[in-house]
Amino acid sequence: MNRYLKFSMTAMFLIIINTASASLPMIDKDLPLNNNNINEVNDLSVDNIFDLIISEAKSYYADALVAAFFNDTTETKNCFDHVFEIIAEISELDSLTLLQQDDFNRFNEQVISDFQTNFTFLIDETDTSSIASIEEEFFDTILDTVDIGNDALMVVDDRPGHMAIVRSKKVDSLVRYFSGRPSKTIQRFLDNSNKYRAHMLPILQQYGIPEELFYLPIIESGFNPNANSVARAVGVWQFVAGTGAAYGLKRNQWVDERRDPIKSTHAAAKYLKKLHDEFDDWYLALAAYNCGENRVWRNIKREGTRDYWKLRTLPPATRGYVPSLMAVIIIAKNPEKYGFTSPTTPTWEWDEVVVDRSYALDDITKACNFNAEILHEYNPELRRKMTPSNDNAYRLRVPKGTADSLIAKLATLPEPKDIEPAEVVYHKVRNGQTLSSIARKYGTSVSALVSANHLRNSNQLRVGQTLLIPTGTYYIAPEKKTAETKIVIHTVKNGETLTGIASNYHTSLSKIRSLNNLYQDNIQPGQKLKIPTNPASQGTSSSSNKVVHIVKKGDTLSSIANRYHVSLTKLRSWNKLDSRKPIYPGQRIIIYKS
Repeated sequence: MNRYLKFSMTAMFLIIINTASASLPMIDKDLPLNNNNINEVNDLSVDNIFDLIISEAKSYYADALVAAFFNDTTETKNCFDHVFEIIAEISELDSLTLLQQDDFNRFNEQVISDFQTNFTFLIDETDTSSIASIEEEFFDTILDTVDIGNDALMVVDDRPGHMAIVRSKKVDSLVRYFSGRPSKTIQRFLDNSNKYRAHMLPILQQYGIPEELFYLPIIESGFNPNANSVARAVGVWQFVAGTGAAYGLKRNQWVDERRDPIKSTHAAAKYLKKLHDEFDDWYLALAAYNCGENRVWRNIKREGTRDYWKLRTLPPATRGYVPSLMAVIIIAKNPEKYGFTSPTTPTWEWDEVVVDRSYALDDITKACNFNAEILHEYNPELRRKMTPSNDNAYRLRVPKGTADSLIAKLATLPEPKDIEPAEVVYHKVRNGQTLSSIARKYGTSVSALVSANHLRNSNQLRVGQTLLIPTGTYYIAPEKKTAETKIVIHTVKNGETLTGIASNYHTSLSKIRSLNNLYQDNIQPGQKLKIPTNPASQGTSSSSNKVVHIVKKGDTLSSIANRYHVSLTKLRSWNKLDSRKPIYPGQRIIIYKS
């Protein structure tokens, strides 16, 4: 190991040294920030953001190798965590050049290969279902038994509103394989699926997702909410941090909603719908879910076909991804035929208790005689085994039939000791300041600034802008509201450019290119372009602020109304309260404040 690490460290340092001049802007760190210096605020482009954070990632990678050489496991894991977080951020940037994309791909592949080969021991066994080994079994062991491009396909189920299920030599080989050596693993995954079926299927149907895609988590995570991949994808649907945030999943020092099976299913359904709208083909949408939209579009361009089954240059895992899903669906539809049993695992059921402050889960289990493991299983999104201190209406899942006993005991439970929140400050950008100088000033990183403020393109940093500065041990990502995207048709006029069109519609170049299958920026007058627009960005309507008050011992409706300066009549109306029935501790009272 040490000999390998010496070689890797030397190679990595050479990479960083050789790319430093190209990656980092020429900034004199000692120059005062004034109008006579370079005004990089107005000059800051995606190129510079990419160069800054890819250098940061390489630096963390080198630090990880150094820490591993000195057997500092904690620091090695910390540095790799930073590397994978930054890789996720880079994947969300708009409009990388071909050189940048190539630099990123090579670095990403090197890190993942290195991690899989030498550092998988860093993944906590309680926090993973060995996704790396699952993917190796699913996609690599049997990948080359049949050439997919020359494999005859037979459609076995093509009902309206469903995804077409196909059989082929490849798919049949996978069915036989899954029924063999890994059959116990597949059976466990099928059993896990039954826990969530009744909750997930209605969500998928709500977004128009075929019910067959309910089985996608079998090849993603085995339906394990705590599954963790090498690339730091997390949860049942295996979201990386950037994509999860883009689809409404909160991640801060208290919660990681990627681990919540219900919330993450909403996010996955939105993402799958978006991919299907983009590719108009479920197989290509699934390929993009596995390896990313841009990579699929590059392969389509390179090979001149939009037929997933004929794309030969997709990554090996992606070439095996849809056949594996087909095989899993075929088994799940008729498990007994292939040597499995129909899952009988009970459906996930729970009560909810709304809590107004931080409670340690261990304190709750001791006070109410809950099974600690069950409480943790119901609330996998809680990162610190305690409810958030910054949410006065957090909905805690508890075993069915136990809500009333917990509500009665909440007031007696102590406040957890370790609840210091991360320090978050704000900074107003001044003329001449750069992302790197702001990061240095607050002792944070460029990648954390980019992530915290959702910086994606060259028009997002300007003088007078207020930046959220994450500092301390944990990074608090702000909630990012998403909205439905509408497609409009734009007819290109004389003198128009893609950049100008993107700016006029408040969208990005990459989205226009992706939607219209464009690989260059050359457009012609009269050409019709599909433009993704966000109606919500055209204006917002004002509304009342909703406050949820948790009734405490001694509270009355009158005291609550006085506290929030609202009338008793409105309070009763908002909550549909009967004047003859008293309120009780733990009850949720909704207040609308203008």
